[in-house]
Amino acid sequence: MLQAAKEFRIGRPQVLAGLMLLSFLAQCLWVAGERQLSDLEIQYIASGESHELGQVYRANSPFTGWVAAVPGHVIAMVRAVAPSAVGRELAIPHPWLIRMPFVIFGVWLGGALWWVARRLFDDAGAYVALALYCSSPAMVMISSNVGPEIILAWSSFGLIYTAIGVAHTLYAPPRKWIPRVVILGLSVGFALSTASWSFTLVLIASAFMFYLAPDRRRSAPIVLLGAGVVALAVVGYFAWWAGPSTTSSHAWLHPQITRELARNMWFVLADGYVSTGLFIAALVVYGSWPRARYFGNTAPLLVAFAAVLLFTLVPAIHIWNATLGLSFAFVFIGGVAADLLETQASKPTTAVLIAGILLRAVLAMRMLSHWIGQNTS
Repeated sequence: MLQAAKEFRIGRPQVLAGLMLLSFLAQCLWVAGERQLSDLEIQYIASGESHELGQVYRANSPFTGWVAAVPGHVIAMVRAVAPSAVGRELAIPHPWLIRMPFVIFGVWLGGALWWVARRLFDDAGAYVALALYCSSPAMVMISSNVGPEIILAWSSFGLIYTAIGVAHTLYAPPRKWIPRVVILGLSVGFALSTASWSFTLVLIASAFMFYLAPDRRRSAPIVLLGAGVVALAVVGYFAWWAGPSTTSSHAWLHPQITRELARNMWFVLADGYVSTGLFIAALVVYGSWPRARYFGNTAPLLVAFAAVLLFTLVPAIHIWNATLGLSFAFVFIGGVAADLLETQASKPTTAVLIAGILLRAVLAMRMLSHWIGQNTS
């Protein structure tokens, strides 16, 4: 075992997780390289390059525009110092290069999901959750596409689980609060800079913090205030960077009751029938087996539905709402699976999981191929 840092070691679990994430990266690069840039993607990129273009999307998601513009700036700097042959090659950047920041967010979210699931459920639950993530066609789609979905999925996952971690840290000396408070503030800032409606998830995260630290509830406001200062600095920077917008804030903050609210109750359908079947099975086990009903399983289940339904309330944000709940759903399934794998039902559970994930991987390739074909035809 190789000790890479004081509190992080690279052993077999980390290597296996890394290989799984490499498979996810390969899928993202394949899809990102084969698809042409859509008009919506170009508008997001334009929103980061110009104060004139893409105002609607810029008002909704300044952080998305900022991230989308990064490859263009990097390419311009490389062309300024690179040989002429390299400059000519980069004159028209390849689509995968333009989408690379969003691919990085996708891999980053996968790593965070594995780390959280492993802390909660040990190796077995973490492998299940990460395998579901890495074979998810929906997560590959949003990670290989210029748009706010993967950034929101990444920031909201970090927001919720950092708040849970901070709640436990409240029992430690105050000097140990600072790193997680800073991370929490950054998560809040990036989420709000991507979509202002993310403040609803901040409220959920705050509720978890108060729930998990009943004896430290007087300290929680201090932590939230510190995180709020960091978040305000992040939001303030992107508000300054984005500049004034012609889009009314009322349009993308005003909730509306639509038919999509009921339809999105089954948001896992966006990720294929195998994922839906595993999610329903996990729900049945959760509802019928008291051992599975604990906070580690309950929290991701609640947030999965809440994130999707809350963002469905604001259709003007123009995002694929279903994908915001998937990472939490994968953690939930991984947690229930970890519980089952510790019982006499471990063998049939393992067989079902292996067969389901293999079938899911095959179907994901077909779905992604079809999506690429729609864009290039």
